[in-house]
Amino acid sequence: MNTRIQASLRVKLIVSLISVVLIIGSASIIIGLRIINNNIVGQAYEQVQNDLKTARYIYEDKIHIIHHFMRHLSLLPYLHEAIERNDRRLLVNKLQEVKRELDLDILNIVDPAGRVIVRARNPVRTGDSVADDKYISYVQTNLKSCFGSDIMSHDHLAREGQDLAERAFITLVPTPMARKTDNTYEDRGLVLKAASPMIHNGKLIGIIYGARLINRNYDMVDQIKSLVFKDQKYGGFEYGTATIFLEDLRISTNVLREDGVRAIGTRISEEVYKKVFERGELWLDKAFVVNNWYISAYSPIYDLHRKAIGILYVGIIENKFNDIKKETTILFLVIIIVTLIIAIGLAVYLIQNFLHPVNILVDASKQIAEGNYSIKIPVDSTDELGYLCKTFNSMVAAIVERDNLLKEDTQKQIIQSEKLASLGKLAAGIAHEINNPLTGVLTYSSILLEELKDTEHKDDLEVIVTETLRCRKIVREILNFARETRIEKERANVNQVIREMLSILEKHVNFQNVSIVKDFDDAVPDMEIDVNQIKQVINNLSLNAADAMPDGGTLTIRTRFDADRDSVVVDFSDTGLGISEENIGKIFDPFFTTKQTGKGTGLGLAVTYGIIKRHNGTSTVKSAIGKGTTFTIILPVAQPGPQ
Repeated sequence: MNTRIQASLRVKLIVSLISVVLIIGSASIIIGLRIINNNIVGQAYEQVQNDLKTARYIYEDKIHIIHHFMRHLSLLPYLHEAIERNDRRLLVNKLQEVKRELDLDILNIVDPAGRVIVRARNPVRTGDSVADDKYISYVQTNLKSCFGSDIMSHDHLAREGQDLAERAFITLVPTPMARKTDNTYEDRGLVLKAASPMIHNGKLIGIIYGARLINRNYDMVDQIKSLVFKDQKYGGFEYGTATIFLEDLRISTNVLREDGVRAIGTRISEEVYKKVFERGELWLDKAFVVNNWYISAYSPIYDLHRKAIGILYVGIIENKFNDIKKETTILFLVIIIVTLIIAIGLAVYLIQNFLHPVNILVDASKQIAEGNYSIKIPVDSTDELGYLCKTFNSMVAAIVERDNLLKEDTQKQIIQSEKLASLGKLAAGIAHEINNPLTGVLTYSSILLEELKDTEHKDDLEVIVTETLRCRKIVREILNFARETRIEKERANVNQVIREMLSILEKHVNFQNVSIVKDFDDAVPDMEIDVNQIKQVINNLSLNAADAMPDGGTLTIRTRFDADRDSVVVDFSDTGLGISEENIGKIFDPFFTTKQTGKGTGLGLAVTYGIIKRHNGTSTVKSAIGKGTTFTIILPVAQPGPQ
């Protein structure tokens, strides 16, 4: 193997391995970056969703606390007695005490008709009706406690105190991507509310309700930020923020504007508003909040009748997760690149070690191609290359053995062909020379038999005529064998040809004790064959099988289609005497027969052999003494043109 070829192989191997390494590396980078991105982003969304659940828990816990206290107060007997006695002083003192402890903005008691009996925040104002309040209406109708979120009008807030109405008033700040509105301010208030019936001796004597105004009340959002986000900052910005919206307006938030003031009065985008407020769905995505991008979660806040009245929001600043992705990506790329460099270096080293035994194998192959079969590669290892060298040596030995067998088989075929050709020419010459005298003998003996049929010479003349006819038959078969008959092909199905021939043979005297089994494959296709010559093959093989079973037996004719070789295979199997090993190699020789004298000419199988050869087919035989014989004919479906 010259240096140029060695270099070419080395380059190909190096380029191939490096290509594989680079493809795997590139795929790893693409998949790895996608996994990193999905995991980090997925983790961020999962975290913010959990944070929203925590914020929701805190929000609802505040409502439950108010509810529990309203139920507790509604059951106190001395408050029932104070209502019955109209002891407003006791009622005011108790309500103001509870209001301070619970940090409530509103704590009132109304009569069964919904008129205010006492106010904790504005005790001087009583007697006005709050029957239009849905929570009061619910208790009046169901005599059960209720709690949740609600919107209180400016008028209701003003009755509780002007300072409460002013706290609820918020001027709308223009916000990018917010839905269009003609309003410039909001004077309603979002409140956490609970109401409970006060029943004495089975009779409703009053309703106590309390509420906390969320507008500009930052205790809850700051508690959420402190508890959930630990008041962390990232890049000078709050790491996590929380907001409570009245509809789409921020009324309580720790999101800061650029001037450091809480972003009260700003509004959410129209897209978030439609999904969360109008359709009542959870929003979980990136959102631009006032001045920065946040991984955000929004969920609706409902009133007593499951109508959306606000939105609860938590968000985590996106920059932190972007930086985590960046750092993780850089580290991952460094690891991949270092790994690729090591892999490429290792590949080059392995190629150098691999090429040495490969070069030996290539050189040995070259010598074998030049006809040197004596070469043998030394086996120096037990690994795959050692096994390859051992297999190579075995292959060389197999080639030598097969070459010898092929030479022997070819020599036999040449001898057989020469023998057939010589015998054919000899037989043709002899047959032509004998045919004319035989015709004369047959003619005159037949005339004599006719003239002397009533004399004592009749029997002798019949013997002459019979033997002469037999001689003429032998001569005809010799001529048929020697003649190069032209194949007249037509499209036919072998199964049908065999059926037609067997319909005649089954009536033959030789088949009286022979059972014929037909096992035909329906998948056998039509093909171009000389029908008459194939019938002669079927006739010869069938009669030979019958002759091999003098005491009766079974002849099985089986056809099948060999798709791999695109050939039709026909087996003729008998249960006869069988052919000895010494004779099986001679059965296709002309004039060779194992039958008794007068029973055959020894030309049937030779003629069969010639017909199959002219159809580009092959014929083989397997036999065992006492068990029977099987002749196999293989005819290719794709036949060349007429010969």
